[in-house]
Amino acid sequence: MNRPLGFDAQGLELPRPDADAIEHSARLVTAIVARIEESGGMIGFDEYMHMALYEPGLGYYSGSSIKFGAHGDFVTAPEISPLFGASLARQATALIAQGCGSRILEFGAGSGRLCGHILTALPELERYLILDLSGELKQRQQHYLRNCLSPEQFARIEWLSGLPAGFDGIVVANEVLDAMPVHLLSKQDSWLELGVGYDGQRFGWQTFAPGARVLDAIRGIESRLGQFPRDYRCEVNLNYAPWFQALAQSCERAAVIVIDYGYEQEEYYHPERRLGTLDCYYQHRSHGDPLVYPGLQDITASIDFDACADAAVASGFDILGLVSQRQFLLANGLLELAQQQSRDGNIHEQLALSQQVKTLTMPDEMGSRFKVLALKKNLELEMPAMRRGGDIG
Repeated sequence: MNRPLGFDAQGLELPRPDADAIEHSARLVTAIVARIEESGGMIGFDEYMHMALYEPGLGYYSGSSIKFGAHGDFVTAPEISPLFGASLARQATALIAQGCGSRILEFGAGSGRLCGHILTALPELERYLILDLSGELKQRQQHYLRNCLSPEQFARIEWLSGLPAGFDGIVVANEVLDAMPVHLLSKQDSWLELGVGYDGQRFGWQTFAPGARVLDAIRGIESRLGQFPRDYRCEVNLNYAPWFQALAQSCERAAVIVIDYGYEQEEYYHPERRLGTLDCYYQHRSHGDPLVYPGLQDITASIDFDACADAAVASGFDILGLVSQRQFLLANGLLELAQQQSRDGNIHEQLALSQQVKTLTMPDEMGSRFKVLALKKNLELEMPAMRRGGDIG
């Protein structure tokens, strides 16, 4: 293989990876091609996406490249501002005061910054548990947190290899569910599912008849929203149910806070959104082709919050509410926290804080696109921040 399959950006204006990255991608490509050949010439996109992101030692989240922040591929809220974590810490304080255990379990802790910001703002927290599938990210998190926290604070953090048993506390999942593999569907005379094949030079799209679970899911959505038009493309995520089932089995008493970008189902499957929500990120460039740069780019799909909530309820959780990130952060004192930090700062620091607040809350930034879903299990909790204020967006 003289030219690594999948490396060609196929007309997209993307930066060229360096030689090490190309070699890394080539190894993943070889593994995906072998899987395609084993499967008779095609795999479902959900399997391709899983391998592209999570193949041990080769997938995007298993690789050694920097993923978060200015030198990575995208920026998450904890990289934008410590105010995000400080606001979450305020909400955690209120939940602990109502009987929730003084522990936080964070899924997919990314760079570790959210953990650091929460522990700094909530020094009385008993334990902070991190569950991350990536051993490489775990090492980065440990390095960062060991340097930014006191030894006493760092000692409260525990990295897990699996879900804990009998968890009593607060679960946080910030930008986690969007990286779940999805099934891609296309409406023609009937529904078709998109798969990935290999023509000897590059990956390409193929179609096949959807399985029963996928077909039942999309037909159920159509029964609620009406028939979708021809040439309509969308995603179906079948991973919500097993994720919430496993979490419910792990939790004795818990509050769960899911923060991610997405839509309620009526907006998610709007007739005008006929290309779906699948998106890819490489060095802060967003594009729609998941078949290029395998293992080097992030692949995401927006959250269907109705399907997410249904799966949570079916697993034994109660819904506390769904609101915009803007409403959640403002209700948890974001502006007050920003004012406190800006009092001792110079004009440049004050302007920086102002920009951080805008990015986190403005509707055309993260304020409306990102939403917060709150759940509870075996607890009587009040979360005023989750009382819908009409700005869900």
